[in-house]
Amino acid sequence: MEFKMLKVGQIVEGTVIKIEENTIYLDVQYTTEGKIHLDNYDRPAPETFIGLIKEGQVVKAKIQKITDEPAQILLSRLPLLNDEKFDKIQAIAGTGEIVKAKVRKIEDKGLILSYLDQEVFLPYSLLDYDLAKEKETLKGRMLDIEILEATQKGRSKRVVGSRKAIFEKERQDAYEKRIVARQKELEDINTGDVVKGTVDKLEPHAATIRFDHVVGLLRISQVSHYRIDKIEDVLSLGQEVEVKVIKKEGNRLDLSMKALLKTPYENFYEAHKIGENVTGTVFQKLPFGIIVEVEKDVRGLLHKNEFSWNPNDNFESYVKIGDEITLSIISMDPKKERIALSKKALEDNPWKNVTVKRYDVVTVPVIEVSKDGIKVMVQGVDGEIPASELSNEKIGRPEDYFAVGDEVTAIVTDVLRDQWVLKLSIRRVLEKQERASFEQYLEDEEESQTTTIGDLFADKFTSKKK
Repeated sequence: MEFKMLKVGQIVEGTVIKIEENTIYLDVQYTTEGKIHLDNYDRPAPETFIGLIKEGQVVKAKIQKITDEPAQILLSRLPLLNDEKFDKIQAIAGTGEIVKAKVRKIEDKGLILSYLDQEVFLPYSLLDYDLAKEKETLKGRMLDIEILEATQKGRSKRVVGSRKAIFEKERQDAYEKRIVARQKELEDINTGDVVKGTVDKLEPHAATIRFDHVVGLLRISQVSHYRIDKIEDVLSLGQEVEVKVIKKEGNRLDLSMKALLKTPYENFYEAHKIGENVTGTVFQKLPFGIIVEVEKDVRGLLHKNEFSWNPNDNFESYVKIGDEITLSIISMDPKKERIALSKKALEDNPWKNVTVKRYDVVTVPVIEVSKDGIKVMVQGVDGEIPASELSNEKIGRPEDYFAVGDEVTAIVTDVLRDQWVLKLSIRRVLEKQERASFEQYLEDEEESQTTTIGDLFADKFTSKKK
């Protein structure tokens, strides 16, 4: 057998001829065999060669030491490990194989990872966006990567890794799963359903509500029964809301919160009953009455017929928009959202006690004197005696003849209950008194003028005729 000349530092290949727990022996075609101990075989060192190495296996190693006494050749695989590992890395570069590498450093342009004890550079452009955002937390983490490039120039090695294909596939897989889940969820949601979601996006006139995989549109007009100027005043991002699906058209969902809420009118009907008094503000004047806002966005009608018992009371003329008034509820119609109000229901009708009728003569107190006549109080209501009816003679100013508190006797000339009109006359009473006195005088005169001799002896003339 021809022996080769060996020297320290030389790389040799040998066949395993003997295996012990801590040492293997190789035939390196020399005067003595080479041997490798556990701590020179790999990093970290294996626990035993038994079961790890087989006889006849070819092992490549570097000569560390040659001695004559005792004759031995000490070999080590450690200096060759980096080259072997780099060869493995080169073998998978560009194949798309996924390997696990550990993040060692966080640098400005990318991550430095370790794979098979080799440095792998992973630029941020080839890293997931979400991982790049939290790069400072990645040190020490294991990442799945692909080896894009493994090159060597002299003793300089360059290995470039990437997660682009991985995260793009993950993104695509996730997208496809979302599509399937979204379609399934969408099929399970129907018009009329009540569902819970979270506010995902706010715009000036609408909010996007997200469920598990589906989103719906909540318009500002569907948030509340009350007017809302800014949707962000009542909703916030991430807020959980309960909504009703009011329309489903293809993949589009129209949602409503107010459909689940009682209307202002429903709340009002629950809190109030007919006959109850409420205070509201004058909202609008109409030819047939006044619109009164009794609560926010709740309005009722005060019809002109309900202004007052007095048909001549023009209540509308002395109230203005914004004035507060107290009224009584006389009817409510929940279906039509109507509320009828009354002012006269709060007032007593003085005419209900009036029993006088036309031609009745009454003695009543004067309550007001003016150039046009006087007003008197008759059974709790105002009666009017015009200036022309104050006397049977022409008088000048009424205030020269009458004062408030005086009592006068007058005859009722008109009683118009529907119009609250009661008219009287002193003149007719005076004329009646004069006429009665004059008629009495006439009766006395007629008796004296019509007694004749025939009347005195009428009984005698009658007896003769018989």
